Amino acid sequence: MTREVAKRILSYLPYRYVNVGREFHLWLYKFEQTMQMSPGEIRAAQLETLKRMVTLAYEETVFYKQLYDKQGFHPSMLQDAGDIARIPVIRKEDIRSHGEDMIVNRYRGRKLKKLGTSGTTGVSLTLYSNRTVEQREWAAICFQWARVGYKPGEGRVEFRGALPDHQVYRLDRYSRTLKINTTAIHERNVPEIVQAIRDTGYRYLYGFPSAIALFAKLAVQAGKQHEVKPKAILLACEMVHDYQVHFIHNVFHEAQLFAHYGQTEKAALAGWLDETRAYYFLPLYSYVEQNPDNGAIIGTSLLNDVMPLIRYELTDAASPLIEEPRSGADHLFPVIDTIDGRMGEIMYKPNGDMLPSPLMAIALRGTTTFSACKLIQHNYDHIEILVESSLPEEAVRPDIAMMIGKLQSLFTPDMHFTSSIVTYIPRSATGKFKNVEVRIGEGQVTL
Repeated sequence: MTREVAKRILSYLPYRYVNVGREFHLWLYKFEQTMQMSPGEIRAAQLETLKRMVTLAYEETVFYKQLYDKQGFHPSMLQDAGDIARIPVIRKEDIRSHGEDMIVNRYRGRKLKKLGTSGTTGVSLTLYSNRTVEQREWAAICFQWARVGYKPGEGRVEFRGALPDHQVYRLDRYSRTLKINTTAIHERNVPEIVQAIRDTGYRYLYGFPSAIALFAKLAVQAGKQHEVKPKAILLACEMVHDYQVHFIHNVFHEAQLFAHYGQTEKAALAGWLDETRAYYFLPLYSYVEQNPDNGAIIGTSLLNDVMPLIRYELTDAASPLIEEPRSGADHLFPVIDTIDGRMGEIMYKPNGDMLPSPLMAIALRGTTTFSACKLIQHNYDHIEILVESSLPEEAVRPDIAMMIGKLQSLFTPDMHFTSSIVTYIPRSATGKFKNVEVRIGEGQVTL
């Protein structure tokens, strides 16, 4: 019996017996139990898990043994939270150069799951995991999605990534997902996508904010928006902008909106909890810190014991960490009000000074009349703004003017801006949307 035939047969069995295993239920229970624990109890459990991860990394990986010996650190020095700062910080370059040496000895030589990042800020990374770690990850996601009513095994419509052979969509009954080809969302096939969603009866839309916003816009143009009635819309894998939230909510106003922040590296996981749209972290998923110099998030995975990532600095910048739990959410901490963007995505002032993309995100806040926006820097003194909208120009221009005003203060009066309103802005080969593109010089750099 082939793997695909077996999955097709198993897809008709109850989800809890097929798609998820013991590890999933253990970790889902662990996350749920934190709701009954005090912050002090959670911090103590977090620290003990972190100690075990640091000891495992030191004793069973080539990379961490060499790094810690060179830096004069030993796991025995980690006695309380104040000692965590003594552990060396690692970055993407370390994974690129020493990735295989980060694999724990007991897993070396075994068949592992290879995961690749999208390479948005440069060369992609190769990471290693296994089914056990993926089960823990899925438990964390389901724990978060429970905030908007999702239960493990419920079907979802997935707007993230491309499909082979130019398929518009593909139904995977085994994983209970209707996968939409985000590179093939066009006006001509929206009725077909809407019908596929209706046929499945799936009530959760999940994926790239840009893809779901585009689908919403085209559904309105086709007069099909009332035929899609999601219970909730789950945003992930891209930075979420105010204009996307506003647009999606206006089209699917009965659906709850939820966004989570995570990465392939599994170094940190956070999600919305209330209307403030602040991001609340899961403390038993990872230990989260922040680089005070650039606002970058630093995460230590507490679930990946195949390829530990300890004090791993991400390229994502955020508003200042709020360490103390907020009232009514004692089990979720720390908290950040906004994810501002990737530190590695750089634009330039006319004099050549660099500006990181978090500042671009600030300029986009408050806009509500378009479904996508892209900044293209052609020269040091010229930035082209593309705005995707189906509204009349007179409705969109005030938002563009407000955005240019904010950008002008960032880039100085010497920067020249041009803007265009278009019906569609092309996405990447995988359907991801890049807000920033730099074309200075002979080559073109897509960020």
